[in-house]
Amino acid sequence: MYFGHVELMLLKPYEKGIHVRRTSKAEFAVLKERHELPADDAAFTWMIEPDGDSFVVSGDPAWREAAREFEDPSLFDFSQPWPPDFPVEYGSIG
Repeated sequence: MYFGHVELMLLKPYEKGIHVRRTSKAEFAVLKERHELPADDAAFTWMIEPDGDSFVVSGDPAWREAAREFEDPSLFDFSQPWPPDFPVEYGSIG
């Protein structure tokens, strides 16, 4: 996952997979009050599942997925050619 132009982030550790989605009106209302977010941030606030206690205020998140070894460069290493010469899936959310 890549979150660009991050304004605020509250993340908990995840052991297995995540699901990213835009906040609901009710969720944003709670976060707005708790973290003094401007109302305009509603369109840029993303909930991180599975527990819903994590969120990011940022531009549209992007994702990339491929079979990789732990030591391999990140798929978001912008010094590497894109697209790579191996199978990869990618997209954005938003």
